[in-house]
Amino acid sequence: MKNKLYLPILCLVIILFYGCETAPQKTPPKEKETSATTSAENKSAAPFARFQNEIDNFLEQDKENNFPKNGVMMTGSSSIRFWKTMDKDFPKFPVLNRGFGGATIPEVLHFAGKYIFQHEPQIIVFYCGENDISEGATPETVFASFKTFVKIIERRLPETKLVYISMKPSIARWNLWPQYQAGEKLIKNFVDENPKIEYMDASISMLEKNGEVKKDIFVEDGLHMNAKGYEGWREQLNPILEKIYEPK
Repeated sequence: MKNKLYLPILCLVIILFYGCETAPQKTPPKEKETSATTSAENKSAAPFARFQNEIDNFLEQDKENNFPKNGVMMTGSSSIRFWKTMDKDFPKFPVLNRGFGGATIPEVLHFAGKYIFQHEPQIIVFYCGENDISEGATPETVFASFKTFVKIIERRLPETKLVYISMKPSIARWNLWPQYQAGEKLIKNFVDENPKIEYMDASISMLEKNGEVKKDIFVEDGLHMNAKGYEGWREQLNPILEKIYEPK
């Protein structure tokens, strides 16, 4: 069922952000965008409902904590969500963790207006796409979803830089690794042509020299990383952030 819903969901998300721009402008652009957003959200409420509680929790956290603008927001799926040591791992930067559940890129797009834009981050570190393929999306569809994400960030947050973390290899989803690699080839070529996007190849710290996935960097489920796994990501990501972050 999820597989059949994936493409319609992505189409609804694209309509959500772009549908109002191609229609005749009989009302001011801002009002028309709000109207289109409300309509699309009403039509697509059920497919996205599984993460509504987590998004609501983000909103409550925002009320209680005044996170500074111009920081580093990390968002995407559970590999970001379970990175509990971000503040300690990146002490030089104001870091905000906004990963949720088993998110797919269309779900990030759907909720972006509620939890991303208002923070006006200088950098967005983005990890998503792995669950898309696990739920039946093709590498080409993930690539299309990622390009949509980039376009939306460029339009709504034109000064924001992106760091894309590639889909990771894992024990539990090793059978999907060829599909992840196919998607990454498309995404990497796209990123290489965009000077505002940095690419972090997660496999560098997650594969043995013989190409097999490391076994000691995961918790029991073989999918999510333990502290050693996140240490590898920290060592890769920190130099990227140091290169592109500008204190203000």
